[in-house]
Amino acid sequence: MRTALRASISTAVLAGALLAPIAGTAYAATTPQAAAATVPARYAGTPVLIDTGVVAVLRNAAEGPEVWIRAASDSWKPGDDYMARVLATLDVKHLKASVNGLELELVGKDSARPSLSVVKGGTTKSYPLPQAPTAPADCVSQTKQVGLGAGLQADLTMSPKGPKVVMHDADPADTWTRTLTRTDPKGSEGYFSRINNPSGAKPVFEWKTQGGKNVPSGFATFPALPKGCTPEYQVTEETPAPKPEPSTAKPVTATNVSTQTTGQTTVVPQGSVAAGAEIASEDTDNSITVAAGAGLLAVFAALGATVLRRRRSHS
Repeated sequence: MRTALRASISTAVLAGALLAPIAGTAYAATTPQAAAATVPARYAGTPVLIDTGVVAVLRNAAEGPEVWIRAASDSWKPGDDYMARVLATLDVKHLKASVNGLELELVGKDSARPSLSVVKGGTTKSYPLPQAPTAPADCVSQTKQVGLGAGLQADLTMSPKGPKVVMHDADPADTWTRTLTRTDPKGSEGYFSRINNPSGAKPVFEWKTQGGKNVPSGFATFPALPKGCTPEYQVTEETPAPKPEPSTAKPVTATNVSTQTTGQTTVVPQGSVAAGAEIASEDTDNSITVAAGAGLLAVFAALGATVLRRRRSHS
């Protein structure tokens, strides 16, 4: 028994020794240093190391000047992955922040070349943001941010190319994005979203966070084009679906139901019309119109007579 147990332990130790290098290699292949993650356009920018373990991602695109302050490894160098935890964000609405003893400020937000100012220990360094794109981006509207629920956001813009929606996770560390445009206005089947009237003068973004037929949609209008800018496409309004025409038929009631026949004669059982029931005279087409009340009473009277005869025959 002991010999067999020792043999099993020896085999397990030997297998672990053989597999250890393979496991270590697999782990190394998944580290950020080995393979940089693909950065979506919404978060892409110029990364610069502003302090040990702190990277500033400089952006100046359609959303305006932005600086994403992200955590990094102590050995970070240009070319390494910079999609790590966000420490702070600077933009036109949030110009200052303090991170790990650094005083940060977005300077010249309305200028052609804004910059990031970093103050540490009385020393100031400046990092210019990328040059803002020229036309037609000059005709890109300000970004309208819309909360979609379930931790999702949407950035709505309008340009000469038409409306554009960039949906993304509210957590910048999550790289999921989905873009809708004038020429590609519908989202995926799993998450309902679309641009209504994409080529019209007033497009509207519609979405359902949870999906399903019974969940109400959310709607958001797009910002207007900057003054002096015009669309590059022909503005065409969507034709609304035709509404069903209202029915002209009168509802069937006990007061307007009539029996009409053409070329035929409606026979009413004798003695089965109640007092007061009106029977119209025969018209030129040999048609006889019987009021609904009289007809119904005639039927019940006939049935009553039949039942009565049967009872009498059995008595």
